[in-house]
Amino acid sequence: MNADSAPSTVFDRGCLHQHRLFESHDLDDTRERISSVMQPHKLVSKERPTGGGAHMNFVRIGGIGLGSIAFGEPVQVDVGALDDYHLLMFCLRGQAHALADDRQLDVNHRLGMLSGPGRPFVADLSSDCEQFVMRLDRRTVHAHTGHWNLRLDPALDLTRTALQPWLDQLRLVVSSPSLLQLAQKNPLIATDMERLLIGLLLAGQPWQARDDMPASGHAIAPSCVRKAEAYMEAHASQPLRLGDIAAAAGVPVRTLLEGFQRFRGNSPMKQLREMRLKLAHVQLRGADGETSVAGVALDCGFVHFGRFSEAYRRRFGESPSATLKRRR
Repeated sequence: MNADSAPSTVFDRGCLHQHRLFESHDLDDTRERISSVMQPHKLVSKERPTGGGAHMNFVRIGGIGLGSIAFGEPVQVDVGALDDYHLLMFCLRGQAHALADDRQLDVNHRLGMLSGPGRPFVADLSSDCEQFVMRLDRRTVHAHTGHWNLRLDPALDLTRTALQPWLDQLRLVVSSPSLLQLAQKNPLIATDMERLLIGLLLAGQPWQARDDMPASGHAIAPSCVRKAEAYMEAHASQPLRLGDIAAAAGVPVRTLLEGFQRFRGNSPMKQLREMRLKLAHVQLRGADGETSVAGVALDCGFVHFGRFSEAYRRRFGESPSATLKRRR
């Protein structure tokens, strides 16, 4: 297919703009706001910071997040290893150079990228770049495919004929305010939309299911995984980085990531967060009259109270303050 006949990937972004998450002229604030719906990451200006005016539009449909991000200046985004979700990205305008799932890709409006749970994602974005992002929660993908360890090819060629049904459906979803509103209000519609978008994506994009790899914690893991778990258990309240855990386990970061992916079905940082949540739950249930939620959060390694409360509610079905109040 030549350049003139290649289908356009430009969306009607007016609909997404109705779901404006934030606008900011401060990179630190921008990073925090994006982290609230994606995950903590590094965000640095590649030139002298100008505060060019960043914004993000974001809407969730069940286990799928759809949005667009612009920074207004050239930046590098370094996520490290993705949490429990698949990340899809391409440029609505501008361009980017990305490391996705260990492959270097030049991303634009014709070529996107995909990276999965536990895999790296780093991108250098041009000043005029506006990226479209899709977050596919791992549990949602598993629910609709039956595969937990699903790996999609990192290179997303948007000009491929096989991907056009998915791209057409995606355009329809993001350009229809009434459809988005209905999917947000009606769980059955959201589930059907999840199934359709995931099914069409897998029908057009090469993928592999690595289901020979145990997805639970019942397999006998190698010593590096067990050493990492012991280290995390002993230091759960401290500010740990992935490199710290890998060093304690005596292996490179990549080896540790692959070990956790294969034998635990998640990433070390995801497991660390689970450990910290369980520790917080125990402390709140055994609290005395002097205990506060903020104090417990800090003691368990959480520095962002809002994200702690949200993760705690998802894990235990109630807020930290409700657990504390019930104990008292």
